Amino acid sequence: MRLFTVSQCGTFLVLLLAAGRAEAQTVVVTADRLLDVVAGRMVARPQITIADGRITAIGEQGSSTPAGARRIDLPGTTLLPGLIDMHVHLTSDPRFSGYKKLQFTDNFWTVVGVASAKKTVEAGFTTVRDVGSANYDDVALKQAIEQGYVPGPRIVPATYAIGATGGHCDDTEFPPSVRTPATAIADGADQIRATVRLLRKYGAEVIKFCGTGGVLSKGDTVGGQQYTLTEMKALVDEAHMLGLKVAVHAHGAEGIKDAIRAGVDTVEHASLADEEGFALAKQHGTYFAMDIYNDDYILAEGEKNGVFPESLEKSERSDASSARRSARRFTLA
Repeated sequence: MRLFTVSQCGTFLVLLLAAGRAEAQTVVVTADRLLDVVAGRMVARPQITIADGRITAIGEQGSSTPAGARRIDLPGTTLLPGLIDMHVHLTSDPRFSGYKKLQFTDNFWTVVGVASAKKTVEAGFTTVRDVGSANYDDVALKQAIEQGYVPGPRIVPATYAIGATGGHCDDTEFPPSVRTPATAIADGADQIRATVRLLRKYGAEVIKFCGTGGVLSKGDTVGGQQYTLTEMKALVDEAHMLGLKVAVHAHGAEGIKDAIRAGVDTVEHASLADEEGFALAKQHGTYFAMDIYNDDYILAEGEKNGVFPESLEKSERSDASSARRSARRFTLA
């Protein structure tokens, strides 16, 4: 869900990360401009001092610098704070969808995450929220980045996405004879609460659940609600009690509204949100993460990448255009 890129910003961020992790040192960085997002203005000829990987001073070029500091000059560059992406899946690859992904061993996806993390930080994103990853791969990737083994952004991991039996977060593409792990498939308030505790135990820092159907799952509708309000509230209450935020995958209007009533912090996709949903979001302080370009890629590349025919039909029938309409309505509401 890339928002925008800035020329050479990725290079600057990688230099900062390298400066902080390779060894304890002081670095002074200069550029043509710096975007001050707090004041809402552009600063000319900035000079930034980084000590032990952290920014310690921001001034103008010509200001005094610490003795022995390494200098990095970036002419023609505009510096800005690291970008944050609220919805990523670093350990997946849309080129391998549907049954096509089954050609790889389970831990292949951990290695995919290593490559994705490097691309992400080089694109200027210094913090991401990974909202769904099997085998606790996102936690492993976070630990490897923090220990300096691989480059990447700060990761807020969700581990598994919680879902109802047969729902969007379940493995709905297999026949009954093929048994798949049910680590985060939970039904009823008690099972759901226990699953939240389990994921937190093994590294989840945000909880993600599927409140409605989705595009890439088989056998459901995009907007059909998959958890009751009571189940959603149990999940949210448990997560909040543990100090965790909650994100809900939700396309359908009724599922979105019940998730907001239950107290979720963010709604992912929100393709079919209606005016009542927007009003509830404003009332409850709920944020929408509306990735309105996913379906452009699915429709353009999905067939050759293994996306199920019914998923292509769902995407074409409702999701892409509806997401844009919802985004425009939300902006104007």
